[in-house]
Amino acid sequence: MELEKFLEAPLEKIREIAPQTLILAAGGTRRSAAFAGVRPESDNYAIWLRERMMRCCELLFDHGVQHILTFAIVESQMQEKTAGYREKLESWVDWGLAGDQALADYERLGWRVRLVGSEDFTALAPAAARLEEATPGTATPAIWWFVIPDLEAPWRRLFRAVQRSGAESVEEAKVALYGESIPPASLFLSFGKPLVSPALLPPLLYDRIHCYWSQRPSYEMDEAQLRTVLHDYAFLRRTWKEDKQGRAESAALHRMAWTKGPTLGLGTRLGSFWYPTPSDIPGAEEAAPM
Repeated sequence: MELEKFLEAPLEKIREIAPQTLILAAGGTRRSAAFAGVRPESDNYAIWLRERMMRCCELLFDHGVQHILTFAIVESQMQEKTAGYREKLESWVDWGLAGDQALADYERLGWRVRLVGSEDFTALAPAAARLEEATPGTATPAIWWFVIPDLEAPWRRLFRAVQRSGAESVEEAKVALYGESIPPASLFLSFGKPLVSPALLPPLLYDRIHCYWSQRPSYEMDEAQLRTVLHDYAFLRRTWKEDKQGRAESAALHRMAWTKGPTLGLGTRLGSFWYPTPSDIPGAEEAAPM
């Protein structure tokens, strides 16, 4: 399907190709708050952020995603020295993910929500328990919130779960670690610098994963942006063929694109921030003789 038609297609068509499980690594949220005139160190920031998080997750679920794997606290936040930020972080997470308003929203929308890793944050254990009590079962849509104090934490949890359960397969280890067998994520949505780490890839929950990094803060994603990503994921990236005869030779039609093309990941500085270097693909529209 061409992109123009895909952008206008009914939701039923989009849901047919959407991934079951998606990793959402939202970033740039304080930057986005500053654009909106919200002070990132204020309690209004938590209120403002929760509203956008809910809207973003609702957009993903509406388009067919069943499991969202996302992050409440990651190790880089634990290293920050911004005045007043870290002290408020756990209380913001408790209220934003498992407060009365959040629980009422989950009931209204039919969402199941879990907080993974609260054993590393004793202050968040009550929030994890409230979520399990308020959204029981194994139904979808489901949001899996991860809290990660350091880069070894995901592996410590996995090793403990395997030792405790005696798991001998990936599926058994999944159940021991997460309580159920979550389908592996096949799409990764993030923001800013192209970067992956153990903090952003939950163990056992991905296999072959297609990655996208937006320069628009992730919770500000709109329907057109999401559909453009899903179109690329479902159609443009599906280039593998069983029979490769003649495939390599056909690249000569776009020789300049392959021999003079850009390096994805290079960037420049915009003030205090990294930003990707704009780059055209040379000769992408020209066909060279074979």
